[in-house]
Amino acid sequence: MQSVKVGLRRPGLGAFALLLGLLPALAAAADRMADAGTWLLIDTTQLTLSVMQGETPRITLHNIAIGRYGATRLKVRGDNNTPLGRFRVTEVRRQSGFHRFIALDYPDVERAREAHGEGLISDQTLNAILNAHRRVRPPPQHTPLGGQIGIHGLGNADPQLHESINWTRGCVALTDRQVDALLEWVDVGMAVEIR
Repeated sequence: MQSVKVGLRRPGLGAFALLLGLLPALAAAADRMADAGTWLLIDTTQLTLSVMQGETPRITLHNIAIGRYGATRLKVRGDNNTPLGRFRVTEVRRQSGFHRFIALDYPDVERAREAHGEGLISDQTLNAILNAHRRVRPPPQHTPLGGQIGIHGLGNADPQLHESINWTRGCVALTDRQVDALLEWVDVGMAVEIR
C-alpha cells in the first residue's frame, strides 16, 4: 500500500499577517452572533433597561437610576459615574443589601487598556485585569478604576429618591419589582451594553 502525503502548506508571514488583520473583524462578528441571543441594553440617556432578543426589545424597564454624576467612558474609583461599554454578567446574587445584585465584569479589557495608556493604572493592575478576563473570571474589584458595578434593586434605598434623581455610585438601579422581573431573563455570561 502506497501512502500519499497530502501537503499542508504552512502559512507564511503574509498569511499570518492577514490572519492577524482579520482578528478584529472576526471578534466583532462573534460579538454580533452572541448578540443575536438575549442581551441587556441600558440607555443612560433615556434611563431605560431593555431585554433584547437580537435587535428587538422583549421588555423595557423605565425610570432606572444610574450614577449620581451620570455616565462616562472611563470611570475611576469614587467618581459616582456609571461606566459606558460592553460587559458580561459574572454573578447573580439573590440576596443583597440592594435586594438583588447582578454583577458585571467591570473593569473590562477595553477600559483597562485605555486607563493604562493614560497612566491611571499600573502594568500590574492591567495584567491582573487582562488575566481575569482571559480566564473568564471576575476582574479585580479594588482598582483605581473602581469595581462592584452591577444592576441592583432598591433594598432599603428611598423609592421617592429613586424616582426623582440618579443616585448610585456607578451601578444601575431598578425598583425591587423591576429587578425581580429582570432576573427571569438574566444568565451568567449574558452580554450587557451600557450606552
